[in-house]
Amino acid sequence: MSRIVYTGAPINPRWSTNQPIFVATQYRTGPVAVRQAANFGAASATAVLGLDLIMPGQQGNNVPTAIGAPWNQLLPDGPQLMFTQDNLNTWIRAHLINGRWGGAGNGWQNLVPMTAPAYANQATVEAYMDAFLAASYQYETSGQRDAWYGLYYCVQSSVSPFSDAATTNKQNLYAYAPEFIRILWRAVRILKPVNVSTATAAANLGTYPMSAVAAFPVSFVMPPLPKAMNGTATLPQGKVAGGAVLGALPGNVPAAQANGFDSEIEIHQI
Repeated sequence: MSRIVYTGAPINPRWSTNQPIFVATQYRTGPVAVRQAANFGAASATAVLGLDLIMPGQQGNNVPTAIGAPWNQLLPDGPQLMFTQDNLNTWIRAHLINGRWGGAGNGWQNLVPMTAPAYANQATVEAYMDAFLAASYQYETSGQRDAWYGLYYCVQSSVSPFSDAATTNKQNLYAYAPEFIRILWRAVRILKPVNVSTATAAANLGTYPMSAVAAFPVSFVMPPLPKAMNGTATLPQGKVAGGAVLGALPGNVPAAQANGFDSEIEIHQI
């Protein structure tokens, strides 16, 4: 729940009741990636996620429903099997921006094929983001705050495919899946408006001043980093990080700060 000064500032500020205001904003997706003989799978997606996503009833349920070649149909002049037929790997249509956070599941602009182990590693990172939003929610509800703390969440697919370089061609099914996705996150501080209604505040979240977080308030209790993510640039550990990715980050993504939270990690297919 969030609260803002809806009237009376600065002489006699009156605070709103707790209600969902900062859920998410600035959701963007890039084009579908060009891979071999098809445009298939997401290139990139970004969103600013808010603490009110933690409130009951605020998370979505955008299950993946996108279909088409080569997911569940044969691609002309392409692989002779679909992802849904693969006996070597279990494939999942993975959201770049999670469907619980408002990421779409009805088109490939926000979905990529991922193996089940890679999907589980992605879920580890997403759980850490949820824990951060819960910490921000706790901070918000423990006092009268002049700003929200949220996170800028950015995901980019690799240029390189999952297929081995020596066998990458339009007949190789794995040439249509990314080798990895890169997840980057930054804490952001958004200054709350004053003397506006909560509906107006929610509708204009993307216009309020947003800045990097050099240091968190003393009473902001940071969640612990998951053990699997500690000291590694990739999941699983041991992969080589730093490959080229698709799409460009929005210009307002802050530079990483030494605040104990801002970071990035690559989720590699296995």
